[in-house]
Amino acid sequence: MIKDGFWEYFDSINYTKETVRKLLQESKDVVDYERGVLGNGRYWQISKDEVRAIYCIIREKRPRVVIETGMGSGVSTTTILSAMKGTGRLVSIDPAIPYGKGDREVGFLIPENLKKNLEFVKGTSAEKLPPLLKSLEKVDAFFHDSDHSYENVSFELNAVFPKMEDNPLILVDNYDWTKAAEDFAKDRGLRLRNVADDLALLTK
Repeated sequence: MIKDGFWEYFDSINYTKETVRKLLQESKDVVDYERGVLGNGRYWQISKDEVRAIYCIIREKRPRVVIETGMGSGVSTTTILSAMKGTGRLVSIDPAIPYGKGDREVGFLIPENLKKNLEFVKGTSAEKLPPLLKSLEKVDAFFHDSDHSYENVSFELNAVFPKMEDNPLILVDNYDWTKAAEDFAKDRGLRLRNVADDLALLTK
């Protein structure tokens, strides 16, 4: 479900509830498309409310460069690309291990018309995130949804943070599996808000 932290975030940046509800209404098309492709399949995808929250947050941020770790079926990837409205660049890192018996490839859900703004990097974040970050001057938004161990979440957040300058926007799925996101937020002086289900948003 959409949590109080979602509304608190938009209130903190002076968005009216009416404006936010319009963004939520926009997100319905993305949710409907994704669930239409997935059907009753379970691919460890983020929830509908997490899709709605991510869509609204990315639409508001209007990022030029976004990194996500963990593409999976492509639900979060499709959501972010849809919210970016054909501008900017999304870099997605994933080991690209096929689902089930190998009949569904990673990212199978992503529409072709969105892929022009997508760069896929095959591998783990431990391998691929450091060289990627070296090649970038700035990262506007980051979404973690890969290995949720304390060590890996901490590694990713600490690696990307220096590239986010004074206005970090970090999303962490399954943030409550460990205290990694909470500890990172405390260490960096960030506000952690639970915005939907077990999705956290970290900002100044």
